[in-house]
Amino acid sequence: MIMTGARRRKKTSQAAIFMLAGTLFFTVLAGCSLGPKALKGNRLDYNVSVQKSNNEELVLNIVRARYAEPLFFLQVGSISSSFSYSASVAASGTVYERGGAAYSNFLTPSLGAGIAENPTITYTPIQGERAIRQLQSEIKLERFLMLARMGWDIESLMWLSVIQIGELRNLEIHIATGEFIGRSYLKFLDLAHLLGQMQARGDLEFVRLTKGDGGSEGLTMKLRYLNEEEAQKVENLMGVHPERVLVPGGRFASAFELVSVHDFMSCGAEKGKCSRVAVKLKSFFDMLTDLALHVDVTADEQARRIARPFKSLPGELTSRKGPHTSLISIRAAGSQPGESYIAVPYRGRWFYIADDDLRSKAYLMLVGSIFSLQSGDLPSAAPVLTLPVGR
Repeated sequence: MIMTGARRRKKTSQAAIFMLAGTLFFTVLAGCSLGPKALKGNRLDYNVSVQKSNNEELVLNIVRARYAEPLFFLQVGSISSSFSYSASVAASGTVYERGGAAYSNFLTPSLGAGIAENPTITYTPIQGERAIRQLQSEIKLERFLMLARMGWDIESLMWLSVIQIGELRNLEIHIATGEFIGRSYLKFLDLAHLLGQMQARGDLEFVRLTKGDGGSEGLTMKLRYLNEEEAQKVENLMGVHPERVLVPGGRFASAFELVSVHDFMSCGAEKGKCSRVAVKLKSFFDMLTDLALHVDVTADEQARRIARPFKSLPGELTSRKGPHTSLISIRAAGSQPGESYIAVPYRGRWFYIADDDLRSKAYLMLVGSIFSLQSGDLPSAAPVLTLPVGR
């Protein structure tokens, strides 16, 4: 049977309509299924990118502190993302004539679909009064307690965040000469280690936080001792001798109240049966400045006073653990390191934390937690910089 040109054209048109309908159905179906997939992929991508960016900014500011340069933080205010879908459908065929009749014996359909993402990221600089409050304000005992309850051990918290407890002072390095200022640092390490041991065996707990007028705080710490010798060590290092009470198991315990240094109700000269110990905590700026001592700089940079100097420490510290042994070790390389956890380019070199340096990674996480806590109760400023990405 011979098909006329009109019937062939009709059948070809019907085939084209079916193809176009199928294409549209496929496009709509694909568009409906892309939404959940886009959410799953993009959320994880943004999460990883923001976390990596925050760590890079922390490392960058520690490096700046070593070079005695101003610190600057640019926080991510918000991330919004919109998606647009596009689809195109076309069909082409070959028409030829034979004997005065038009023929179309095949049809070539074409289709296309696309998805485009348009993210917008807002940044909020930390500056002015907000910078002073977040970076320069001494952290509170309430923050110290919160970090302890998050699982951080008291020895690490004391190394990183305490300037002075009682008469004992943490590591001090002269900012101009880089010389070690001894004072009572070794005894500070002894106390931090003792409290860390007691916490590890479950004999140290924080039982009460009190707040007074004028911003004063008190944090009550209960200690259970193994024996008289341990109790004497702790009390002598603390500089006070609180009343002891018997506890189950035949041991005895005492309670110390850590108070902020501006609390004038501390014991003073009356040490007998007193339990109040003054504590001065660092600001976030102080922490970064101290951590910066272990940024890898060249001898020439120190000699020319481009970077803050840091001279060798006394021999008695070589066998001790503490802030003097680099809580966060930031190395330097001439090119981008391959095996690194965080790496940032600065001053013509790459500064990085090695991926196998678990100690540095742990303390960087702790520093990031403190930074988050310090910004938690601050009023958010309106974003001043908005970047539409990809435009």
